Amino acid sequence: MMQTLSSPTLAVLIKIAVTRTAKEIHTSLLAANLDRFITETSSKERLVQTVLVDARRAAHKGDKDAHRGLLAFTKEQTSGFRHPSKLGPESLLFQLKEALLADGYDLMWDDPTIRTDIDLDSWIEIDKGPVTYHIRPTDAPGTEMAGEISALEAQLNAAGFEVALNHYKQAVDNLNHHNYEASNGALRPMLEDVTFRVAQKYGYTGTSGGNAINFMVDQKKVVPEEWGRLMQGAWGISHPEGPHPGRSSADEARFRMLIITSIVRRLLQHAGL
Repeated sequence: MMQTLSSPTLAVLIKIAVTRTAKEIHTSLLAANLDRFITETSSKERLVQTVLVDARRAAHKGDKDAHRGLLAFTKEQTSGFRHPSKLGPESLLFQLKEALLADGYDLMWDDPTIRTDIDLDSWIEIDKGPVTYHIRPTDAPGTEMAGEISALEAQLNAAGFEVALNHYKQAVDNLNHHNYEASNGALRPMLEDVTFRVAQKYGYTGTSGGNAINFMVDQKKVVPEEWGRLMQGAWGISHPEGPHPGRSSADEARFRMLIITSIVRRLLQHAGL
């Protein structure tokens, strides 16, 4: 399934779009090449909701034009926003930025304001025009988190690690629904269960996930020393900023998901699981 914009992101887009006129909405859909999904025009909200959901469904099935259209429509909705410095953190613009980060995109902008020095100690600001917004992927080129996630789920299932798999699915689901602290909180026991059970296979008799990693590193079992140190680092980042309200951002939670997913996949491969 192709990764595209999540439901929480679509919800913010709908909130923004319904503040426009019906003509402006239709123009945005045309500009984004999403007019092919128009089937419902009873109200502005229903129109946008139907188009975005249908486009997202098509993108999930591999329609790259639908995915590009969703991103183009998102950029269209940034027109008319005041300068970010004049908006509060609760504004729809910042809600959209946070939602996009969880989906792997960063909403950025060019500052149209320039400063002209009057003398050594004073200057004036000159407004060059409206703010220009850009949407950039946060992942490195070629990185497909959805593919990595599906692969790890398959590995955990094949290894019979049902507890770890359940925690991991909860982490992914919470990340997709922008519950960042809950996602972090579910990743932690997943990592602990996997490391504990792999270490047991090689003679570990303790009860701590952290000590299980140290055992594999110190005894040079399962993983090379360099990978062992990387696992120790993953264990370290899995604890701070966990399931506590307000402690985790979209970008941080997504980064944590990428790192821990990759490390656990490699651990299972080294263990032959």
